[in-house]
Order: sequence, then structure tokens, then C-alpha cells
Amino acid sequence: MKKYIPIFLFILSIACLIPGIIQPFMTITAEISKQELFDTATKEFLPPSQQGNHFMHSMLQSVLQEVNFEGSITAFESTRSLLETMNELIAHKHVAVGLLIGFFGIIIPGIKIILTLIALLSASGQTRSDLLKISSLLSKWSMSDVFLMAILVAFFTVNANAQAINTIQMQAALGPGFYYFATYCLLAVAAGQLIQFQYKQE
Repeated sequence: MKKYIPIFLFILSIACLIPGIIQPFMTITAEISKQELFDTATKEFLPPSQQGNHFMHSMLQSVLQEVNFEGSITAFESTRSLLETMNELIAHKHVAVGLLIGFFGIIIPGIKIILTLIALLSASGQTRSDLLKISSLLSKWSMSDVFLMAILVAFFTVNANAQAINTIQMQAALGPGFYYFATYCLLAVAAGQLIQFQYKQE
């Protein structure tokens, strides 16, 4: 019964990988404070004080200072899935980066899982041993976990700088695709460790 646990985990990881690629990964929002925007516009377009209009300038400045705006305006909002990010990178002539993310983050881990499932479900003897060795070799080139950490770093960086600029505030929110992809990574790693443990005991 124990030998079927890695198979179940691998199948479950594939089930998580598909929505992890398609579902939104992260949303980045840039908001502009209405009050800060108004104050900046006032300083920029308010005519300088001159000898003839000093009184009018002072009165206008006093009136403008009393104006208060609440809330903010969304200047930029972008929600991307992993697949959309890859397509956008390729469309904007960052072909190498987009292809590398897809190859090392998705294709190689997918091939590794398929080879392992074939080895466990249908192969035996030397064939199973060879397939598991190939799968182990591919694990060294799998960078899905590295990609996941890069997304986390980007997420925390954006939120850490959310208050860095008074006028524009950046915020990041993780989407369901991130959690599916993270679950896929954890399940694939756990299944791989169990297979290695069982393989050493045989």
C-alpha cells in the first residue's frame, strides 16, 4: 500500500500544476492618493507670487490648502497567470526569459513526473531503475521551486515599498495560481523523497 502513496501524490501534483499555470498568479496595483495628486498639481500650476498679486496669491493658496480629498485613484492594475506572463514576455521580445521559465519551471518538472509515473505503474527491473535515474537527473534541472521563491521575493518587495512614495502606493496580492503552483511543488518534492526512500529499501 505504501508504494502507491508517491503515485497518488504525483497525480495530485499534476492536478495542481494545471490550475497553477492557468489561474492568476499575482496582482500588482498602483494607487495614487487624490489628496497628494491635488497638492502636487497645486504646487505645479499655481502661479508664482508677484508684487501686484501677492494678496490674491496668498488667498488662493489658503483656499486650496483647505481642500481635502479622500480615497485614491487606481492608476495601474495587472493580474497575470504564469502562462500569461510567459506569453507577455515572448510578445515583448523577451523570448529567452519566457522560454526558460516555461522550460525549467514547467516542462522539465512535467517530464520528470511522467517518467516517474511510468516507472512506478508499468515498468519493472532495469527499465524502472533507468527511468528513475533519468527522473533524478531531471530534478537537478527543475527550477519550479526557484521560480516560486522569485515570485515570493517580488511579492514581499512590492509590499515592503508600498509606503515608500506618498503619491503612488504599490501593492501586491497573491492569486489562487500561486497557491496551486506552491502545492504542486510541495507534493512533487514529497513524492520524490518517498520514491527515493522506497527505492533504497528494495
